[in-house]
Amino acid sequence: MTALNYQFIFQLNTVKDCKSHQLKRLYNTSLRLFFNTPVLADVIFKIQGATVPAHRAVLVARCEVMAAMFNGNYLEANSIQVPVYGVSKDTFLSFLEYLYTDSCCPASILQAMSLLICAEMYQVMRLQHICELYIITQLQSMPSRELASTSLSIVSLLKKAKFHNSDCLSTWLLHFIATNYLIFSQKPEFQELSVEERNFVEMHRWPSNLYLKQLADYRNYIHSQKCHCTVM
Repeated sequence: MTALNYQFIFQLNTVKDCKSHQLKRLYNTSLRLFFNTPVLADVIFKIQGATVPAHRAVLVARCEVMAAMFNGNYLEANSIQVPVYGVSKDTFLSFLEYLYTDSCCPASILQAMSLLICAEMYQVMRLQHICELYIITQLQSMPSRELASTSLSIVSLLKKAKFHNSDCLSTWLLHFIATNYLIFSQKPEFQELSVEERNFVEMHRWPSNLYLKQLADYRNYIHSQKCHCTVM
């Protein structure tokens, strides 16, 4: 392939990327205007004593479960008001905001987990993966001192991730517990791990028993020899 052809393909891809970015920006800004507003709304969700207006066309286009619900032989297909159970109003609003804007900005790890559960409920896999990535990124950025003192239960997050079929997150959390063994083994929640989970953690723990034994032997050796600096 000639340099001219490479240049042409590069320019073509650049134009495509630019158009894609422009379309996404237009999509985000245009549909955002209709998020949580009664303007042209044709369905109202009832949740925790409050009402949330929405638009069937957007929901059907963005969520397969919603599409089946509103197009199938379900009660919701002919109902203006649709009750929502199992999630909080704030979580459901965040879920709808994603459907309208294709963006997601959780305020905390717990909020991200609640949104992940809602995404799993409605089978919106991309949103579920976004929440997984957010939780992993936030935990990775926590220093050891904060991780040791936090009231956030990592084991509880692990159990929720497993229950809601978040295999990627549950695998990572189990590995996270193992690689921070000295911190989590001192927490009461550590006892809530299943036998299988405990075996995995013990097998992949860091620091390992061998490392701790070798470190203790080395320190004992240094102490017994009363080593001094030979340079001085």
